[in-house]
Amino acid sequence: MSFYDNDLRSEPYYPVVKFYYYKEWSQFEMKPHAHEAIELMHVLSGSCKVETKTDSYQLKKGQIIFLDANTSHRLIVQEKCRMFNIEISFQQGRTAFPPFCEVYKENEALRLMIDNKKPHMLLHDSDDTYQCLRRLIMEVDKKSQQTDFMVQLLLSEYIIRVAGLAEINYTETDQQYTSRVISYIHQNYDREVSVAEIADAVHLHPGYLQRVFKVSTGTSIHEFLVSYRMKKAKVMLAETDISITDIPHYIGMNSQQYFSTTFKKYEQCTPSAYRKTHQYNDKLRRKSEDIKHSIER
Repeated sequence: MSFYDNDLRSEPYYPVVKFYYYKEWSQFEMKPHAHEAIELMHVLSGSCKVETKTDSYQLKKGQIIFLDANTSHRLIVQEKCRMFNIEISFQQGRTAFPPFCEVYKENEALRLMIDNKKPHMLLHDSDDTYQCLRRLIMEVDKKSQQTDFMVQLLLSEYIIRVAGLAEINYTETDQQYTSRVISYIHQNYDREVSVAEIADAVHLHPGYLQRVFKVSTGTSIHEFLVSYRMKKAKVMLAETDISITDIPHYIGMNSQQYFSTTFKKYEQCTPSAYRKTHQYNDKLRRKSEDIKHSIER
């Protein structure tokens, strides 16, 4: 049953743990497949990639991927990845704990998640969700009738925590993502930085982030980064005595030739010509101001 099945909002269903496991994968590629249950993968260490029919997600420690029931996906591990997987389903019946439809009505984040109907999404845990999952599995492992209420309580808490993580995906706007990218570039332009690294820092898929940034700014992330580096280079050329051969290292461009070629493309002159012109103009400006102040006195 899908997490978004309409019956879950009105009929007395309750969630159950169908399957779970800890595993460390090493250089592994899984064939595309799907589960009848909802699956959540928690990455505990290392990294992996999960591909669906429409998207590709790069996961690292502290991240979770949510996969709705019957969502085709495959796991790819290039080196090592330790993870915890849990599969959740729903069944009808009555327990001492309120049915899922009541939990849905009471929790805004859960309503938002279900109303958005995303078949898969990447989530970022603050460790609370995983700790809740551990407590849940400890209760499931007791295999005792006395634990049923606690299992339902902890499983509902776990689902609510997952919904809370998903809520961040809906509430952050494209403009906010763009602002975070710009801020990251301003803080890291002076070293080598890739689009993949920036996307990882703002917790968004690189391809989607590229589209969001292009729509918001009219330029690509790479073009914005290079343009900002050229802006910083111009300040150094005009206002400092830093050697032109050293400037590339101050702006994260370790190749002198690449810096000179890029600078000429942006400014239609070489770095040395730019420095000569602007430092000369600056000297004239300061001399003019000195003369003006002298006359006024």
